[in-house]
Amino acid sequence: MPIEFEQTGWSRIDISPTALNSVQEQLERNGFQVENFDLTPHAAGHRAYLELPEYAGEYRSYGGEDVHCLLEKSLEHYLSFALAHPVAGQTAIDVGSCQSVVPRIMQRVYEVRCYEQDLSYPAGVHDNTIGGSADNIPLPDASVDFMMLHCTFEHFEGVADTGFMAESARLLKPGGRVVSLPLYLNANYCNVSGRDAGERVDITFDDDADHYCHVPEWDNRFGRHYSVEALQRRVIDPAKAAGLNVRILRCHHWEAIDPRLWLRWILMLEKP
Repeated sequence: MPIEFEQTGWSRIDISPTALNSVQEQLERNGFQVENFDLTPHAAGHRAYLELPEYAGEYRSYGGEDVHCLLEKSLEHYLSFALAHPVAGQTAIDVGSCQSVVPRIMQRVYEVRCYEQDLSYPAGVHDNTIGGSADNIPLPDASVDFMMLHCTFEHFEGVADTGFMAESARLLKPGGRVVSLPLYLNANYCNVSGRDAGERVDITFDDDADHYCHVPEWDNRFGRHYSVEALQRRVIDPAKAAGLNVRILRCHHWEAIDPRLWLRWILMLEKP
């Protein structure tokens, strides 16, 4: 049966305080303890972090003239460093790197070897570059201290999101962790595409999503916004089955940095 796309823009994606509270309550009813994460103490650190030379030049124009896009991306990077606790000599992967400045910062500031992984890169491992799907990364078992994903996880088509749980458990060293942000978690289980009908024929959509939204101004082929049920089934349960601990952080007071930011949830995976 063909998928019917709704011309709804972002109307199915509700990040109002009422909706966020409802999602948290549902997670807690399912026995999952949500961690409240206050961004206020990170505002000054983020301002200083944004002065790193890697954010000058071309990257400073990320998102065009809309400066809050740069603030969002740099905040994601800053917080992932804060949550991953990099230590000199470690090995990391920037998953879905797509020419990000994160690997350069990792190497220069933290003295961490950082692989850049992206589906768009040539297949295989080429020095510090890895091409291919994130659920099949050709590195040895227990060879990675931590992985980061910045506006990446929601683009994993098909079962790559579920497969990434097992792949994370395989790749991480004991005590290793994955930091993925934002986690797009909402009341509705939505697939989103910026592509027109003729360009969507090769995209793998979830056949059990609640809504399929066409957002022409969103220049991406596929995105997934989880409901609590979908997250439980596709991410939390498979991660636990693979031996990982799962943490979900709910962000508060993003307006201390910029009221237009869209970071609301963070997903963390930890290998005991």
